[in-house]
Amino acid sequence: MKIEFPFSVIFLAGGTGARMGSVIPKQYLSVHQKPLALYSFEVLASLPEVQGFVVVCEPQYDSLFLGNQKARGLQLQFARPGLSRQDSVFNGIQYLEKNSLVCIHDSARPLIDSSIVRRAVQAAKSWGAAAVGVKVRSTIKVCDGAQVVIDTPNRASLWEIQTPQVIRLDLLKEGFAYARDHQLKVTDDVSLIELLGKPVKIIEGSYANIKVTTVEDLMCIEKLIEKHAVL
Repeated sequence: MKIEFPFSVIFLAGGTGARMGSVIPKQYLSVHQKPLALYSFEVLASLPEVQGFVVVCEPQYDSLFLGNQKARGLQLQFARPGLSRQDSVFNGIQYLEKNSLVCIHDSARPLIDSSIVRRAVQAAKSWGAAAVGVKVRSTIKVCDGAQVVIDTPNRASLWEIQTPQVIRLDLLKEGFAYARDHQLKVTDDVSLIELLGKPVKIIEGSYANIKVTTVEDLMCIEKLIEKHAVL
């Protein structure tokens, strides 16, 4: 079978989840008898377009991914987390050579689906970089250090950015080099491409694509998984 848009995956599963206040990292908490990280991992591992798969996690969690049935046939590789997200992604891409597109996803976002991933990959094929996002629904205020409002941007042009984010490998490496040379830190992957002055295409995703950060987020995810029967 010809694969039209092959890509590699960097699966970020190395965060500590400090804001959750749990004993183990949030991405490994059990939700309906399954670790949270495995929900999106299984979606990505099931796609025939995936030509390389790097999991960024602490060594004690390697076996969780290696033993997953959906990962059979995949040659999983493992990178170790860095001090920041930026460092972790950099560590992950050191294992990639041939694949031109890199799909980066947060393990704490369990409710992705294959159609969103594929639309992001297709957009990155055309634009060089793409990110999934949703339109901002609330009014946003910009405040100064004293929490006094200084601006109210037009929300019609504002997007809340999610993952997956898909970037051409050569562009990603160029972005990392620029950030290193200028001692810059970013909080998402496509920001590296923005630093280069190059375009990033936004693909409309889903409001259900929540990143679990707090206990309240976890409660929402449990209900959404029940509703969609993603078990």
